[in-house]
Amino acid sequence: MLLIVLSCMLLGAVAGFLAGLFGIGGGLVIVPVLFYLLPQAGIADNLAMPIALGTSFSTIVITAFSASHRHYRFGNINWKAAKFLAPALIAAVFVSGLLAGSLPKAVVSKIFACLVIYLALKMLLSLKPKTESKPLTAKILIAGGLVIGALSGMGGISGGAFVVPFLNGRGVEIKKAIGTASLCGGLLAVSATLSFIVGGRNVSGLPDYSVGYVYLPAMLGIVSTSFFTSKLGANAVHVLPVMVLKRAFAVFLLLIALHMLLGH
Repeated sequence: MLLIVLSCMLLGAVAGFLAGLFGIGGGLVIVPVLFYLLPQAGIADNLAMPIALGTSFSTIVITAFSASHRHYRFGNINWKAAKFLAPALIAAVFVSGLLAGSLPKAVVSKIFACLVIYLALKMLLSLKPKTESKPLTAKILIAGGLVIGALSGMGGISGGAFVVPFLNGRGVEIKKAIGTASLCGGLLAVSATLSFIVGGRNVSGLPDYSVGYVYLPAMLGIVSTSFFTSKLGANAVHVLPVMVLKRAFAVFLLLIALHMLLGH
């Protein structure tokens, strides 16, 4: 177990920085790594993916709120968008989280991989912002939140990787889109964590120190470092070439997704 905790501390340091920088919550990195680490802790193969998803969401609660607090101090949260987007995200992710916990491992892992490929391609193919943006109304925000929440629950992500391009494509400045995504991601993760706890409460074969599909040793190892590095990532938004880093990160995501697709 010590090796798992130490590995998760390193994982949390990386995921936290990326979460603060991109507003993505960290699940894109956490889920695939946990998926391969958990069996080494003696966790049954058929439980590895739902536990990876549930544990990922539990860490995103801490990481996303840590990053969003820093973004709030910089004035990078669009409250008008958040008040409509967040409730829709919360409702949709709770329902999809219950479904994800009951789906076969191979199905969930492939859904996750496809989501990652889509996000990576969006990052790689993103062009300069358009002079004309689509309208950002309450109806669009609610509809977008429902779709993003449903997809996030299946992929174990906070939704930030969807929220950022969604808001940016509708005229929200990239830094404010990232900050708003961090806040919404934290709220979404609370709902998703509860969903995976409820969905796994009567499942047999769960490891010791688990609460539903949340594996506490991994969760604590990740947040012990991600809490601090997420703040560093949020600070870096103001000094690093974000679009260049997004494209580099997209290549990394593609490698993760292809590995998961080819490995199952």
